[in-house]
Amino acid sequence: MGERTDPDAPQDECEAAVEPEVVREALSRIQESAPFVASRQLSAFLAYVVEKSLAGEADRIKAYSIATEALGRPETFDPASDPIVRVEAGRLRKALDAYYQADGAHAPIRITMPRGSYVPRFQLTEVLPEAGEDVGAAGDDAGDEGPPVSELPSGVAALWWIRIGGALAVVAIIMGLSAIGSHYSGQRAALPATPERPVAAATKPVAPRIFVAPFAVADEAAVGVTGRQFSTMLATAISRFDEVTVVTRMDGEAEYLVSGTLSAGSTGISASTLLTDRASGRVIWSQQTTLPRNPIRPSVTISELKGEIATAIAQPYGVVLSDRLSRTDLPDDGFPCMLRTFNYWRSFTPEVHAEQKTCLVALTQRYPAYALAYAQLTNIYVTEALFGFNPEPGSSALDRAVKASALGVQLAPTSARAMQSLQYTYYATGEIERAIQAGNAAITLNPLDTDIRASQGLVLIAAGRYQLGQQLIEEAASHNTAYPPWYDLYLGLAAFQAGKADQIRTLMSRVNLPAHPLAAYLEMVASAPGDREAALAGIRTRFPAMAADPASVLIRLVPNRDVVDKLVAAGRQAGLGS
Repeated sequence: MGERTDPDAPQDECEAAVEPEVVREALSRIQESAPFVASRQLSAFLAYVVEKSLAGEADRIKAYSIATEALGRPETFDPASDPIVRVEAGRLRKALDAYYQADGAHAPIRITMPRGSYVPRFQLTEVLPEAGEDVGAAGDDAGDEGPPVSELPSGVAALWWIRIGGALAVVAIIMGLSAIGSHYSGQRAALPATPERPVAAATKPVAPRIFVAPFAVADEAAVGVTGRQFSTMLATAISRFDEVTVVTRMDGEAEYLVSGTLSAGSTGISASTLLTDRASGRVIWSQQTTLPRNPIRPSVTISELKGEIATAIAQPYGVVLSDRLSRTDLPDDGFPCMLRTFNYWRSFTPEVHAEQKTCLVALTQRYPAYALAYAQLTNIYVTEALFGFNPEPGSSALDRAVKASALGVQLAPTSARAMQSLQYTYYATGEIERAIQAGNAAITLNPLDTDIRASQGLVLIAAGRYQLGQQLIEEAASHNTAYPPWYDLYLGLAAFQAGKADQIRTLMSRVNLPAHPLAAYLEMVASAPGDREAALAGIRTRFPAMAADPASVLIRLVPNRDVVDKLVAAGRQAGLGS
């Protein structure tokens, strides 16, 4: 095909089949690479043409608009006499070529700008399986199949590679479920077939929809990023959270509006952020964040600001989901049921467990292709198995957890929440190393989700790697003032392994989980002499099975024989069993 001679001519080769979220993810990675961090002009140029293309405004990508809207030229700019756009376009093409020869060599999508045009092209580079082929390696049984590409939404396959960096590790994690199922049910636990997903509005509940407006930046050179670039980075970060949806249009689509300003000062880079209800203008949340400038890599400061804001807004215990759960003016499409499961972790009571189990089972029946419902139901089944809450006669809770978590990952292979539920399934079945692998995959999918990082901390503490696990939970708690009490419970288990009885007492004084046997046990082993008899009596009354045989109960909660042996010895020393 011949080279275009008119750079302002619209180009019809922009790959419309590539989802905008996939393109923005790729754009964000390019902007974080060294050549683009070093050149605000190149980063602004690329972001402008990409966003215009995604907005369906490729015909507006002209030398004049690029110069005046992206490169800061005045309205008197004359493309005929000032070659700045052509010069920067040449630099941009070379920078993109260099990126794809180095950091982006294995990128699943390429953003290019062919010579003769300023309109970018978005090209998928991975060779994906044909429709109907298995995504994973073939196993011995049909139960090892991955979801057919034909059943995945457009762009999901690309996001899989972008976010995980290769599907092999995750496929191995999923395939390991078969072995677990055979151990607990006496037969191979095949992954349930992915149900047909009709293209319809009611395939899942409506998640909160968020629009991120370009931030106002007083001095772009001092801050190091344009307002549009920052909003793109922030929107990409928020979109990693499974429970919210980022939209590209405010009118008619968005429920929540994120806006703000960026400024540079003597103490660093500051972001003032405002979250409002789009329809009413009600201010839901505001925050002023200032971080010291990184003198070596200024982009790190911008990235950290982006992460702080995205986490506060979109995490499970964040402002958007808290606001949604409090609203009574919306029809109940099942979304509140999914959200209330996060509040279950604050209590661990049989009563709340029964409520959530009932509503989540109904939710999966109402929306058989809703991955988050299966993920949350997995966790309910796991606690049924570990704590004996509301058991179903003749039905294995672990078998149900295995099947639900497998289906959740099949339906949404790029869902961090689905991968977290898979982690809990491995943990409950004693496969602690596999649980750690699944946790790593979940963190890769969304490194900003505090609950996922805390879950990995829990597993690492149980595995005996308590220093790293403690660090993860403490980091998660520092970004989540409303964190659930199990964070402190497992910090208490870390303190037990470190031999710090005073620290255990301090932590357990903040834990109010009367139905959790591990909480009662740690309170007992760390209790002061004057409180010991009351603690022992509490265990004998509330947890008679643990009082009679501590090891058999504790090994379910902490699948690590070495840690359990130390707990049993500490209980014996405290008087349990005597």
